[in-house]
Amino acid sequence: MKLKILFIVVINILAILPALAQNKVSLNLKNADFKKVLKSIEKQSDYHFVYSERKIPVNKKVTINVQNVEVTNVLDEVFANTGYAYKKLANNLIVILLAGEQINSGKAIGQVVDENDNPLPGASIQIKKTSFITITDNNGDFTMVAPDNSVLVVTYVGYNTIEIPYDEMAILTIRMSPNDKALNEVVVTALGLNKEERRLGYSITQLSGNEVSETRETTFINALAGKVAGLTVQSPPNGPGGSSRIILRGYSSFSGSNQPLYVVDGVPINSSTKENTEEPLKVFGGSDPGDGLSSINPDDIESISILKGASAAALYGGGAQGGVILISTKKGLKSPGVGIAFNSNTVMEKMIPYDGFQYEYGRGNNGKLYTMADNITNSSYLTGQSWGAKFAGQQALGADGKIESYQPQTIRERFNKLYQNGITTTNSLAFTKTTDNNSFRVSLSQTKNNTPTPGSGYERYNGVLRFVQDFGNKIHTDFKVDLSKTMRTNAPLLRGDDRGSFSKYFIRSDNVTDIDFLNQKDANGNYLYVYTNPYIQLQKIINDQTQNRVLSAANITYDLSKHLHFNLIGGLDYVGTDGLFVNFPNNKNGSGTITNTTITQRRSDVRALLNYDRTFADFSVSAFAGAEFQNSAFSSLNITGTGLTDPTSTNLNNTTIGLPVQVSTPRLKTNAIFGATQLGYKNLLFLEVTARNDWYSALSSTRPGFVNHIFYPSANLSYIFSDAFRINPKVLSFGKLRLSVGQTGSNPNPNQTDLTFKYTETVNNIPGQQISNTSLPPSSLKPETTTETEIGTELKFFKDLFYLDVAWYNKKSKNFLLPVTLPTTTGFNSTYQNAGSMINRGLEILLNGTAVKTTNFTWNIIVTYAHNNNKVTALSDALGTNGVAFYYTIKAKAGYPLGSIFGTPLRRDANGNLLYKAVSTDGSNVKTAVVIDKGALSYHGDGNPVKNAAGALVVDNETYLGSINPDWSGGITNTFRYKNFRFSFLIDGQFGGKIFEDGARWANFFGNSKATLLGRDGTYIPQGMVNTGTDAAPVYVKNILPYSPYQQYNAFASLAYYADEMSVFSSTFIKLRQISLGYSLPKKLLSATPAKSATFSLIARNLFFIRKDLPIFDPESSDSIGNGYGYDSGGLPGSRTFGFNLSVSF
Repeated sequence: MKLKILFIVVINILAILPALAQNKVSLNLKNADFKKVLKSIEKQSDYHFVYSERKIPVNKKVTINVQNVEVTNVLDEVFANTGYAYKKLANNLIVILLAGEQINSGKAIGQVVDENDNPLPGASIQIKKTSFITITDNNGDFTMVAPDNSVLVVTYVGYNTIEIPYDEMAILTIRMSPNDKALNEVVVTALGLNKEERRLGYSITQLSGNEVSETRETTFINALAGKVAGLTVQSPPNGPGGSSRIILRGYSSFSGSNQPLYVVDGVPINSSTKENTEEPLKVFGGSDPGDGLSSINPDDIESISILKGASAAALYGGGAQGGVILISTKKGLKSPGVGIAFNSNTVMEKMIPYDGFQYEYGRGNNGKLYTMADNITNSSYLTGQSWGAKFAGQQALGADGKIESYQPQTIRERFNKLYQNGITTTNSLAFTKTTDNNSFRVSLSQTKNNTPTPGSGYERYNGVLRFVQDFGNKIHTDFKVDLSKTMRTNAPLLRGDDRGSFSKYFIRSDNVTDIDFLNQKDANGNYLYVYTNPYIQLQKIINDQTQNRVLSAANITYDLSKHLHFNLIGGLDYVGTDGLFVNFPNNKNGSGTITNTTITQRRSDVRALLNYDRTFADFSVSAFAGAEFQNSAFSSLNITGTGLTDPTSTNLNNTTIGLPVQVSTPRLKTNAIFGATQLGYKNLLFLEVTARNDWYSALSSTRPGFVNHIFYPSANLSYIFSDAFRINPKVLSFGKLRLSVGQTGSNPNPNQTDLTFKYTETVNNIPGQQISNTSLPPSSLKPETTTETEIGTELKFFKDLFYLDVAWYNKKSKNFLLPVTLPTTTGFNSTYQNAGSMINRGLEILLNGTAVKTTNFTWNIIVTYAHNNNKVTALSDALGTNGVAFYYTIKAKAGYPLGSIFGTPLRRDANGNLLYKAVSTDGSNVKTAVVIDKGALSYHGDGNPVKNAAGALVVDNETYLGSINPDWSGGITNTFRYKNFRFSFLIDGQFGGKIFEDGARWANFFGNSKATLLGRDGTYIPQGMVNTGTDAAPVYVKNILPYSPYQQYNAFASLAYYADEMSVFSSTFIKLRQISLGYSLPKKLLSATPAKSATFSLIARNLFFIRKDLPIFDPESSDSIGNGYGYDSGGLPGSRTFGFNLSVSF
């Protein structure tokens, strides 16, 4: 295949020629306020007024009646005999001064307001042609120092940019006017390039740092839930600092992580977990050391840009198959002296008790109430099952052998006995300083968490230094280093490990709960109550992790000319993780294990780029070309010892049986060239094409059948039809059509393409070594690719009061790398092949509107909606008929969505009615009750079941039971502002989709769920047909026998009649996700203090479910963050948080 080498050019667009100012106005005002006169002139002309509130005649009433008169003549009349004067500046600005006043310079203090004089927090004031910038606070105020003869550039989303000659004014109020004809917001796009959003032909969502730090999530990425259309946050119960997974526009891969590529300040970082680095298809069990995002301090984030589509992400090539999330961190802000920002918050966490339990029946079996006469032992008594007698306050034999009152204990009481109130405190302190040519920002932060689980905790320390230096007008540099250290104590285990949560303790008998009894031991040191006893888990397991990280970036730009710029950026992401896992023996005769784990992840990236942009009359051209060099390395060392000689020591020397060593050191190098060109016409039509070619070291060109490079093209078109057709801006103030197509891919996994080795025990003092692969390296391979087409529109109505963004996409992924089974004679279990393909089609809607806006009050609403339809279109025949199994019931099969649930269904007749089976309740051959039969039947056209040649029913135990993917998801954010108060809340949810809740199976097995109440009293006789024969020779008659829930769910512990369908539930939910109430102290109160601004807020998150279809458990819980997400065996319960936050700047 010929190499496709590109020399292309793209980006950034035309400069709009300034319009000639309209110089004449008509006014007819009587006793009007002075401000109203100025606003009337602004509405009829292209002039803009700048003034200090203290330097305008506030009390002066103006009466004027003029028709088609020059603005300067009108102002001469208005200002006559007032003691005030005006002065025209460049860019159609008019400044108002006291008559004869001398203009000051050096320090600018002011406020940015909208057309109604409402403050605009977050407006940007930048010294033109420098990197020095400041942001207005919650009251729209700012303070900065600038050199003489400089120009202040003031920008705010949805408003016209203003340039103010600085030496003309010192104290000012800057009133922004809405941009009725253009969408000039600047957003961060691929490769960290800033572009005007009107020029983009693809969907992009940008959030401010405040939006992700507002509710103080320890892992900031979790705060995106419900805020971005098409973005799904998957966060299993892995404790603070644990990994989270973001899915953009559905799954894009079978074996990949499906995570987006994360880029921090232009440098891609390592965001993989140990799980999806070592074994991509392994999704259950083990410990989660966290990902690349959990170590970032939310207070250091300036903005987040989300590139969901392939066209937006194509310039990142391989690794961007799941989209890209760009994170920009804060720089030093322009301020007099040293700026100081302090942020402190305390958040309390409380576990949310499970719901859906029954409190009518207690411990025991077959409805029996145990008394002293039963003479039973603890071991037989402590089955933990609630199939005993009905509660009536009677006296019964207790678990400790004593008579006690037979009564229930609620799950809330049990939660309160075991779980404590967790607390998280975070303190951040940042210093900034800016001079004419440089700026710096230093931030320090500490997060300390004590979780509700006793003995568990989390700590994080961050230190960030960022330094910006300009050398003249040609060279601009930006350096940053972020050091972090995180420590997790007794982190929970995942993948359904009973040691990872106490769910099976909580779903057992609801009156075997005395904590003191659970902590008792016999003479041999054995716990009396062993099965999932939380004391065993708390006292006998250590799972500690320490992670050190260095994240650095260096960015140098050299301006070769006004239109030509060279940029060089490089970065290093180094992560070192040490883990200690100890499973102490449960008694003095036990064995126990110790495992030491060391994981090192390193990713370096160097990119060079030459950028050109210029405008020629009606046309603009923006282009760049560059090259990139990436180097990733991952290594893990696991040493395990068994047989502890000292039951209290955590040293490996304390073990007696061998020291098995496992070593994994995959590496990947990627070289790339790329380029892009964007052409613009009259600032209303933009066409961009991009291209990138990657070469992978894991796909060696010397191996026949391997394609070691891949070409990633894209193209996008943006058309501003509102400008082209001059649509009335009073209704439709802005309208854009988008069209894009692009291709991305997934970086190959070195573990899948080469042999790896591990050390074994020594023989004659010689270390042994053996192949650690269970998979044979493939003989031919192609990288996975995803090609996506997107069509969309952006609309603004009623002078930008409402904004609507709609996107439809069609995404096709192919060449999935999947393990195919090999004969045992090969010495391997499998080999990887390109063996699958898949499509995603979906619709995304974002509505952002201001419902009410007055002088002191605003009400803003943001609504997100996303629908994605996923389907596996092809799988290799070599995979067999069962497709790809992620775990147990979660699979991928051709013709079904990725993440489909397959298993044993309940049996039904041709009309969908349940079929029953007659069973014995005492182990005899006498059938005295019925249960719902399991296994799907096939039927002839006449309604008779299909039988095989032997006359037996044809039963299907591998039936499609639903998909883990929701039909649609969305969220609604309401924000109210009244003077200095701000109140907001977010409601989000998902609708449709299924979850396999294995915890519900256990709750049913133990007889504690409400589902087990039906038929307990033996009087419920279900209507329908019952098989009184055998499966081989079925005899269906009308049922007259009572239903037995004990047999259905327990069947003497064999689960003989339990169907997988009984564990499949709707995952639909609606949740009050977050609430915040904030108050910013007025400037007048702070004027006598060193503080520049101060804000206090109350925050709460995960408050409660408004709707939840899944009984007992949390529908957002899962045993894993892998592709088996949607299978839960009852992990840690969810938690809600309440707290406060204080932010002060000086």
